[in-house]
Amino acid sequence: MNELKYIAYYSDPDVGKQRKAAPSADTKVDYLASAFQKIGYDVKVISKCGVGKCNSAIRYYDDYTIEKNGIPVRFVPELTSKFRPLRFFTRKIIKHKINRLIKEECIKCDCKIVIYHSLGMYDVISFLKKHKKPFTLEVEEIYSDVMTKKKKRTRRKENFMFSAASSYIFSTELLNTEVNKDNKPYAICNGTYRAEPSLINEKIFNDKGKINCVYAGTFDPRKGGAAAAAAAAEFLPENYHIHILGFGNEAETKAMKDLINEIAKKSEASVTYDGLLSGEDYIRFIQSCDIGLSTQNPDAAFNATSFPSKILSYMSNGLRVVSIRIPAIEGSAIGKYMYYYDKQTPEEIAKAIMAVNVEDDYDGRKIISSLDAEFRRNLEVILGREL
Repeated sequence: MNELKYIAYYSDPDVGKQRKAAPSADTKVDYLASAFQKIGYDVKVISKCGVGKCNSAIRYYDDYTIEKNGIPVRFVPELTSKFRPLRFFTRKIIKHKINRLIKEECIKCDCKIVIYHSLGMYDVISFLKKHKKPFTLEVEEIYSDVMTKKKKRTRRKENFMFSAASSYIFSTELLNTEVNKDNKPYAICNGTYRAEPSLINEKIFNDKGKINCVYAGTFDPRKGGAAAAAAAAEFLPENYHIHILGFGNEAETKAMKDLINEIAKKSEASVTYDGLLSGEDYIRFIQSCDIGLSTQNPDAAFNATSFPSKILSYMSNGLRVVSIRIPAIEGSAIGKYMYYYDKQTPEEIAKAIMAVNVEDDYDGRKIISSLDAEFRRNLEVILGREL
């Protein structure tokens, strides 16, 4: 069996190890690692997850390996400090240690390499390019599109990483147009094409007759999705309930809770903050809802090329989806299954929600399963295996 090394940000379920990734990154790594396995590769993940804020003068974390979801995961070493001047030197030391690890895992063996595109992967990609090691770059978004500081420098770094790749996995066709200037092999994976089996016999909510809508994602105000979803409650009748699930820093989470409390005071519809859920708790909650909300700000630069992964998460759990109409979504393989709104206002979002027919014969899981099969066929081609 051919080996494949997947360099990404992947969390350690052991809370004490403090190796945490964004929930969306964990979900995508889970899916892609399983897709690589299904087409015949022996997969190992190399995780660059850090350990967060350090409260020590200096602290070293050695590399270690665990098994997660049946796949070996090796976490890179980290050396860090609470003092900024020291961090300059610790970064140089840890770069050398990570390069040694990458040389051991990727340079000295005959394996395929897939890298999750991130600014933090710049040194890894530079090292692979120096050793003329080909790799596939998984591109979810262009980070310089959302940067306000050091935008030009970030763009130069990203262009270097894009050009160094020998093939790509893109989240949208628009990213291929923007990034793939030399027409290298590529596959499109909008998100997680994994149809989730039903974990519930009936909804977990004790509100029969209500149509439950959910926004699950970031509270980052630059993306604006959570606030827009909550605000729509003011324009919905009493038989609707909007649930807000998600994550943000302490200030963002407090601001979201305060906003929801204010909207709830003047809405006939219910609107609640339901915390941050993961695993089966998240799936049970999502499957108890009827409509998923993808309500990010259409004017944000990243929306020109990135695809909201939450849409696939909703569909894979059987939900119908309300989305802002943007080219990255409308032109995708699932574009025709969306309920769209065109203006980022609470009234327009509410109208789109009320237009959803929750009694039709829609089958999101079937659509997702079909996309999964197509993606794996394309993946075999770009990784150079016989069909």
